[in-house]
Amino acid sequence: MDLKKIAAWLSDNGHPEFRLQQITDAVYKKGSASFEEITALPEPLRNAIKYKFRILAIEPETILESKAGDAVKGSFWLKDKHKVESVLLNLFPGKWSICVSTQVGCPVQCVFCATGRRGLKRNLSPDEIISQHLFWANYLKKHRPGEKIGGVIYMGMGEPFLNYESVAESLRIMTDPDLIGLGDRHISVSTVGHVPGIRRFAKDFPQINLAVSLHAVENELRSKLVPLNDKYPLDQISKALKDYIYATKRKVFIEYVMLGGVNDSQSSARRLSEWLKGVASPKYFTVNIIPYNATAYDFKAPTKERVAAFSNLLLTLNISSTVRKSLGADIIGACGQLADK
Repeated sequence: MDLKKIAAWLSDNGHPEFRLQQITDAVYKKGSASFEEITALPEPLRNAIKYKFRILAIEPETILESKAGDAVKGSFWLKDKHKVESVLLNLFPGKWSICVSTQVGCPVQCVFCATGRRGLKRNLSPDEIISQHLFWANYLKKHRPGEKIGGVIYMGMGEPFLNYESVAESLRIMTDPDLIGLGDRHISVSTVGHVPGIRRFAKDFPQINLAVSLHAVENELRSKLVPLNDKYPLDQISKALKDYIYATKRKVFIEYVMLGGVNDSQSSARRLSEWLKGVASPKYFTVNIIPYNATAYDFKAPTKERVAAFSNLLLTLNISSTVRKSLGADIIGACGQLADK
């Protein structure tokens, strides 16, 4: 939604300045997704403006809710007929988080990820990123009255730091108290290790959470899993994270997709611990273990016993560790499954 263009149109048509504030509050604070819903506006104005502007830059194609009711996946049309997916997750009672996408597809092509296997179609605009939040806010307003969006995770389709300008503008809108107004620490941005992006992010958004998808701490294995590692190998990522922690004094969340028989051994856990301790004190890290969610590719999930042993060993080695609960797998909406199909 282009507020500058709406403001100009309102002024040109003789409407008072407070009408723009009414629209802004209705969309960003109250979850209105169409001008018809903004009943603070007089009906003639609602009828006129709806033909000139759209609040959302995305159009829902399908909405799928998991059987457990804790995840909802949306597939959305964009204006150029590309599609993008986004997921609403119920991580805490009464509070939801959104997993937003930043690209149509992904150029990084992690071998276990359905999104990456489809390649990159294009970057999303700030409006298309923010529209994911606005859509889900409206969805909760209609289907879960009283429940709110408590967090946003930039971990859907795409590598956020390869679309840095659009992501940065969307973060400013997310955190602007006059617009969406989420607290910085309720937002997380995930990267597979784009070193220039990590450095810019430390300067631009030091209070927003940084997550790094690591998956392995041996360059040979990591390059097989995450091809971008050839460009930004582990020693460069280590230096970037050292500088990030020094500058921000913030914890880094390490995402670790666990693949059965690939990176789920006790020796893998020990190497991960040693690598992290070579970067900074263990207090600056939490490892989020994500058991592999099935895609069409030749990997398997680790056993529950291997996951528990890996996590417990990290804890013994003084590395904070959690096991990510898989939400939305039955609607192909779990981590690594989004594929704009």
